[in-house]
Amino acid sequence: MDVPLLLIALIAGMLLPLGLPELPPLWLTTLPLVPALMLWRRPAGRWLGALSLGLLWSCLFHQQLLAQRLPPDLDGSRVQVLARVDGLPQATATGWRLALTQVRLLENDQPLPPIRAHWFQGQPVNPGELWQFEVTLRRPAGMANPGGFDYEAWLYAQGVGALGSIRQGERLAEPPRFAGFAALRNQLRTRITAVLEEQAGGARLIALVVGDKGVLDRQDWLVLQATGTAHLMVISGLHIGMLAAAVFGLVTLLGRIGVLRWPWPRLWLAVAVVVPITALYAILAGFGVPVQRALLMITLGLLIQLCYRRPGLWTFWLVAFATVVALNPAAPLRAGFWLSFIAVGLLLYGMGARLGASSLWWRWGRAQWVVFVGLWPWLMFWSMPASLSAPLANLLAIPWVSLLVVPAALLGTVLELLFDIPWLLQGAAVALNWLFDGLAWIAELRAAERLATPDWLGFALGLVGVAALLSPMARLLWLPGAACLLVLLLPSHERPLPGQLWVTVLDVGQGLSVLLQTEEHDLLYDAGARFSSGFDLGEAVVYPALLALGVRELDVMLLSHADNDHAGGAPFIAGHLPVKRVLAGQHAAIDPVLRAQPCEPGETWQWDGVRFEILYSPPPPAPPNEQSCVLRAVAGSSAVLLPGDLGIRGEYQMLDRSLAADLLLAPHHGSRSSSSYAFIRAVEPRWAVFSAGRHSQYGHPHPLVVERYRELEAEPVYTATAGAIRFVLDDTGKARRDWSWRERARRFWHEDQALARLAEPPAKPVLE
Repeated sequence: MDVPLLLIALIAGMLLPLGLPELPPLWLTTLPLVPALMLWRRPAGRWLGALSLGLLWSCLFHQQLLAQRLPPDLDGSRVQVLARVDGLPQATATGWRLALTQVRLLENDQPLPPIRAHWFQGQPVNPGELWQFEVTLRRPAGMANPGGFDYEAWLYAQGVGALGSIRQGERLAEPPRFAGFAALRNQLRTRITAVLEEQAGGARLIALVVGDKGVLDRQDWLVLQATGTAHLMVISGLHIGMLAAAVFGLVTLLGRIGVLRWPWPRLWLAVAVVVPITALYAILAGFGVPVQRALLMITLGLLIQLCYRRPGLWTFWLVAFATVVALNPAAPLRAGFWLSFIAVGLLLYGMGARLGASSLWWRWGRAQWVVFVGLWPWLMFWSMPASLSAPLANLLAIPWVSLLVVPAALLGTVLELLFDIPWLLQGAAVALNWLFDGLAWIAELRAAERLATPDWLGFALGLVGVAALLSPMARLLWLPGAACLLVLLLPSHERPLPGQLWVTVLDVGQGLSVLLQTEEHDLLYDAGARFSSGFDLGEAVVYPALLALGVRELDVMLLSHADNDHAGGAPFIAGHLPVKRVLAGQHAAIDPVLRAQPCEPGETWQWDGVRFEILYSPPPPAPPNEQSCVLRAVAGSSAVLLPGDLGIRGEYQMLDRSLAADLLLAPHHGSRSSSSYAFIRAVEPRWAVFSAGRHSQYGHPHPLVVERYRELEAEPVYTATAGAIRFVLDDTGKARRDWSWRERARRFWHEDQALARLAEPPAKPVLE
């Protein structure tokens, strides 16, 4: 029986549902088992059986996971719950981020799914404690944009069934005597923190020892991202493998010199010691996917050694892959899962079964080359930054961390816990700080680049290029291999036709960002918010979306006014994309780095047959919202109007202008202080787009405003439920809706638009 092929079929079956917009009914997944049983004696029948079993198990798992989500009737509700704290609480700039399990409603004891909650200005919390919280609950949902991070997929893979915002809490009970490995991790973190509290960069060593990524600050992450060394600062397969090798070597040495007497073969003793110690460290480190993969491969390798068998390395890899997916069929939704397994697979392919593979370059330098080249198409596919300095940085950082920092940190932790000897732990922190100083210098040479997401053909050609460049025949195939890789860098996105205008309203939550594209030009109207915590929607949402939509430079970035939810993300975008010109309402209050010029009412220009006009932008002393720069663009017989945060006062002042537009971005996110009857009648929109967050704290869009648009025969569209939306304007006479990202990229774990709770319109028409 061909075990690798059966494993591939099983894995394919478990992965298949992840590409579907809806899960198939279970009876449908069992149908392939019938022909598989009939053909079981043939290889094809066994392969079909493995595929069917994988599909059936995966669908069962996903249906169970979906059933654990927050009921729709509790979405947005404020309730009292009893919950136990699970995992390591993460300190943030504004409070604590907690994982809550064993959650029950206080009023009726109804069980609720696991909650990922944030407690603003909350008090310290420990794992295992029982609390009563007043919390506002939300179904797990995120923004939906081209090239953006799929937050809903991440939450789903984590098993999170609800999001929560804690208002207040009361500790009801201390942790039980054994509160699980999370409590042990927390105690270990607390002990190491106490030892290193006066030492600069002590948090970095905590991340390395305990696997607590949350203690690293933003600057640390930027350095790691720019140098491609983030994998070194989380407990990965490298650390697990190194620990296993050290313990194995130590036990074997003690057995040979007679210190450890054992009546059976020494290999048995080594396995009996290595596997439990490695597993304990893996659990204390959080048991992430890279750790699971390494632990499985080490355990399988040692057990097979006991049986004196030597299966192929690819079989090890496939067994580990299949086991991790079988334990959690949602694990492949995380990019870290793929990066971990693909990196090992690349090393097996690019370095295995080669002649003359004993040189230092082969063992160390080529490994960096193989991973760097092999992961490039995958990083582009996931819209992740790729670092050109990664080979150099890893060439220096991996031995420094593996041979110096980690051994000193682990041994120092043991010495501190058993004998109160802190100096080795402190020395490891110093060595790690020296490494970060070097990485910061390398990061200044060249930052990580986020490239445009390739289409399927470009991605496939990129994989062919990798296979050629890393093959045993690379010297003969380097030219076609390099050519295939370079295809990834070529523009592969469609552009509007001459005279056509594409309007893409991005989903930036409570804010605004709209991309207007003609055949050869791009204009960005507003750029989303940047928050005090450092989270920047310009970086996280707008910039990746621009790259995914084929934007290489902006001819104009127009900021309606200086409010953070409109202009906060602009500096990041201007720092990472060429911007020829920045226009702004309220320009004097815009970040000086942008060198914004004031919007001049009456200014017009034409691109590729599309006419743009600035209609309105009053100077001070008008209120900030009323200084919004209003833009109108006309393509053929269709038009779009973007009024920013304009209120009723500004709307009335514009009534003498030509406002007619098929597509209208609702002023001020649909607030009650805007969208007057007179204004809507003057515009006569077919579509009214509301760019506002789910469960907006400001109540946007207001139900009365939504009903007002409906009364005047404008169809409301919400970014909160549709995600990013594209409209096409041309000379056909009507703007048409091309796509919404939630529909276009829908998968079964995404929030159903029909369940999204927004402001409901009143039952009767509004006559104000």
